[in-house]
Amino acid sequence: MSSRPTAVLVSAHRGGAGDERSAENTLAAFEAAIAMGCDYVEFDVRLTADGVPVVFHDDEVADGSQHRSIAGHRLDDFTGVVLVTLDEVLDVVRGRVKAHVDLKVPGGEIELVSHLVDVLGSDQLIITTAEDSSVRQIVAWSHRHAPGLLVGLSSSPRSWTSPWQRRIARWQAAFPRTRIRRSHANLVVSHKALARVSLRAYARRRRLPLLVWTVDRPDELDRWMNDPDAWMVTTNHPARAIAARRGGTT
Repeated sequence: MSSRPTAVLVSAHRGGAGDERSAENTLAAFEAAIAMGCDYVEFDVRLTADGVPVVFHDDEVADGSQHRSIAGHRLDDFTGVVLVTLDEVLDVVRGRVKAHVDLKVPGGEIELVSHLVDVLGSDQLIITTAEDSSVRQIVAWSHRHAPGLLVGLSSSPRSWTSPWQRRIARWQAAFPRTRIRRSHANLVVSHKALARVSLRAYARRRRLPLLVWTVDRPDELDRWMNDPDAWMVTTNHPARAIAARRGGTT
C-alpha cells in the first residue's frame, strides 16, 4: 500500500445525488460531484443482453409501464427510459475526477476493466464488486496489465438467487475476512458497521487501504472523515463529507 493521503478521500456514491434517487448514476450528478471537488465518483456498471455496459444500480429498470431486466434485454429494447452508457460517463470523468467503479457483471469482467484502464489509466480508478471470483480474476489480470490497480471485494452479499444461497451470502457478508483474503483483494471495502466491528482493524493489520460505505449522517461523517485508519468514504452527501474533513488536503 502507498503512503496514506493527508486527508480521507471522498467518493460520491452513484454521483452523490443525496436524497434525489432519480438523479443517481446520471451525468448531471457526476458533473455536480466534480464541481464540488470530490476525489472519486462512484457508479455501477451492468451489461445489457447485447453486451453494452450501462451505468445503473438495480438489475431491473422501469421502462414505461413495465420493468425490464437489464441483462435480459438489448439496449435498443429500452424505449421508455434512457440508460446512460459507460462510455458516456467516461467522457465526463476522464481527466477531471477519479472513478470508483462497482461492477455488477459476473463474467466479462476482464474486458470491462481492460477498457476502463485503457481510457482512464490504472491510477485513476478503483474497482469494487461483491463477486469473489471477479476480484480474483481482476487481481490476477492486473498483475500483468495494470500493476497497482486497487481491487476490492465489497462486504455486501454476492448475487446468489436461491433461498439457501442467499442465507449463506448474508452470513458471509457478516464475516467477510476469509472471503477478502481468498479473493486476493488489495482494497478492503466495508460497510460502516462492519468497519467498526472488525474490518477497520483487519485492514490496519494487513496494511491495506480501507474504503467505508455508505456514510451519510453528519455524526458518522465527522467520525469517518477524520479516522486515521480510513482511506476513503463513500457517501450520498459528498458536500457534507468534504465539510466534515479536517486536517489536510488530498
